[in-house]
Amino acid sequence: MVGPAVERKIGVSAFSQLAVDASMWRSAEWARKRGLFAEVYAEKEDMEEAVRRLADTLMHSSPEAMAELKKVFWKGTEHWDKLLFERAAISGKLVTTDFAKHAIERVKANK
Repeated sequence: MVGPAVERKIGVSAFSQLAVDASMWRSAEWARKRGLFAEVYAEKEDMEEAVRRLADTLMHSSPEAMAELKKVFWKGTEHWDKLLFERAAISGKLVTTDFAKHAIERVKANK
């Protein structure tokens, strides 16, 4: 169901890689290079400082300008209410198949 948001963020090619080979772990750096993350930090403290810096920047930004930017950033997603419902229905249908039930049981058994 989150597919449309992830696909929009990283592009069709990278999304296809994730979807087709979903069991392969991708690194944070892989995700950053494809736009899923803006930045990656090795140290928690560095991340926290970056979050504080961004929060301060946003706190001092024009609310009107930020609202207009959000409209620009999300242009083309007006149909998402319908799209997300459709994707949820597909996921719901697929998870009830015998294949999915057996796959879930295999994962449970490996815990």
